Amino acid sequence: MKNGTMLWVKKIKKGDQKAFKKLFLRFYDPLCQFSWQYTHSRHISEELVQEVFLGLWQSRESLDPRKNIKSYLYKSVRNKALNHIKHKELAREYNRKIEWVKPSPVTQHHSERKEEPSEFVQAAQRAIENLPSRARQVYKLSRREGLTYREIASVLDISVKTVESQMSRALKTLRQSLAQYISG
Repeated sequence: MKNGTMLWVKKIKKGDQKAFKKLFLRFYDPLCQFSWQYTHSRHISEELVQEVFLGLWQSRESLDPRKNIKSYLYKSVRNKALNHIKHKELAREYNRKIEWVKPSPVTQHHSERKEEPSEFVQAAQRAIENLPSRARQVYKLSRREGLTYREIASVLDISVKTVESQMSRALKTLRQSLAQYISG
């Protein structure tokens, strides 16, 4: 199959739409399934794979037929999926921060102040944000996004054992940081 894909890449490089269609049909479904492992959404997976193929077509002149197109496609889809997840997480975080700033409909109409978060909630938020970067990522993906350790390992491209140790580290640090509130 490698020689077949190499020939397709040579033809695609010259603008052959039929060769592009063959490559697309050969890899579209497997790439969508691969992307789904990251996104857990058929629609988003299909969209990301289509973006990769669009980018491939738009930059076809720079293709190197000697390079493994299959590896290129899978790596591109993985990167798109990880960027999507990162963007989604940033958007959620932004929306959470905005919720603190904008007045609720009740406070707008009744001029009542929104209740401030408790001292414990503020301390917990600070403690989470002060975790080491990797431990914070693992903690948030587990607790806020509900991902399993295996899913977190896949998203962050680390081993499940690393996820376990980072989560253990995060929980130990949080217990220490919040001890005064917990031991009551």
